[in-house]
Amino acid sequence: MTATVRRLTAEEIDTDGFLALLGEAAGLDTDALIRIRDVEFPTMTVVGTVDGSVLGFAAFGADTHGEDRTELHYIAVAHEARGTGLGSRLVDAARRADTTRPLYASTDDDAVDFYRRLGFVVADAPRDPRWPTRQRYDCLLDPLGEPAELTLDAYRAHARRYAQRTPATPSPLVAELAARLPVGSCVLELGSGPGRDADALEAAGFAVDRTDAAASFVAMQHDAGHRARLLDVRDADFGGPYDGVFASAVLLHVERPRLGGVLSRARMATRPGGVMIASFKKGDGEHWSDAKLEVPRHFVLWREDALADAFATAGWTDVEVWDSSSPHAAEAWITVTARNGSRD
Repeated sequence: MTATVRRLTAEEIDTDGFLALLGEAAGLDTDALIRIRDVEFPTMTVVGTVDGSVLGFAAFGADTHGEDRTELHYIAVAHEARGTGLGSRLVDAARRADTTRPLYASTDDDAVDFYRRLGFVVADAPRDPRWPTRQRYDCLLDPLGEPAELTLDAYRAHARRYAQRTPATPSPLVAELAARLPVGSCVLELGSGPGRDADALEAAGFAVDRTDAAASFVAMQHDAGHRARLLDVRDADFGGPYDGVFASAVLLHVERPRLGGVLSRARMATRPGGVMIASFKKGDGEHWSDAKLEVPRHFVLWREDALADAFATAGWTDVEVWDSSSPHAAEAWITVTARNGSRD
């Protein structure tokens, strides 16, 4: 089973097939199920997989006991999709809704072993008046951790796979930067990865300081005969001064509240008049995706106005922001260029 776990639409939830699946999750009569669908679900996140019909779903949200944790309220997998790992993927989606909080679920004898297999700590719980004859259990799973750190762990563990699945064609940002800086300029690359864009920048006549927060990528650069160093953009001094800062598809992993600090440190590492160029995924909110690596990575999505404000607030001037999506691409992208107009 490789179908994507995604947020279900109202139309997919409002079907007889889904109501039957909800009945397997809740074990209640039709009137109670309709109330759950129409009253409770609008306050929750409902995700699932669809292949003609909904094969499985999970509904989660705020904890009903007032605890600081995510509660998995309902989960079910259709009979034909059982044994495929879909149930564990649905639990993982609920857990990743907020990776800094524990995940809680209440269950009975029919499903308690499922939660035990996934690593939940299980304890006896008081009986629920909705199911007065059933033994109940409280199930709790520890937080995963900070999204950016989990994403970095994915790169650390799968650097070779990332390199193999990255197209050889350099990012369009290389040509954009080359149009804004003279040959011979010194460029700091944030998130060099396997080195594709650094190679292109050097071929264009720039001196590149290759950096990455994943030691596996730094080792890959060393093996290829390049100098490279560890640099985590979230909390490090970038060094410098540089004529330019290049950040292709890397700052999209930085948590939204921390981007301003990253942009400020990038500006402080740049000479007056120097240039920064960066790309971001376009959209609203944030999400996890296992595309390309087949392990989840966390992405923060941005809109043009918000990025322009973030760069300006960090002290950058001459900020230009545009939609740089490729024709027919599955995802939309934004490119930002800016100059360090400060003399500090």
